[in-house]
Amino acid sequence: MNNLKRRQQLRHPLRHPIPVLVRHRSLRRSDVHVVEGLLLDASEQGMGVLVMEPVELASRCTIEVCDEDKPSRFRGEICYATKTEYGIRLGIELDDDGSARFLGYLGEISAELE
Repeated sequence: MNNLKRRQQLRHPLRHPIPVLVRHRSLRRSDVHVVEGLLLDASEQGMGVLVMEPVELASRCTIEVCDEDKPSRFRGEICYATKTEYGIRLGIELDDDGSARFLGYLGEISAELE
């Protein structure tokens, strides 16, 4: 799926952003970088996360949702990054086994989708 199609997926904004950690690894290097962010929206195959630090596109990543009662992790790939006045918005496509689990998880933690 190309980046335009990923961006056109139906997104469901979260009423209240959720703190996350983005652990990403470049495809060229083996070191892992950790960046704090906010989960902004969810789609059938991915999520939108706002971060303040630049990350490499096409990086493999693990998103750690920092929910106090039920933390969880999801794996995927950073597909695009867009600068906004609030930071850098990442489009993350989740691995096949994580996409359905992600939407279910948001329901379990009572995240409100608009």
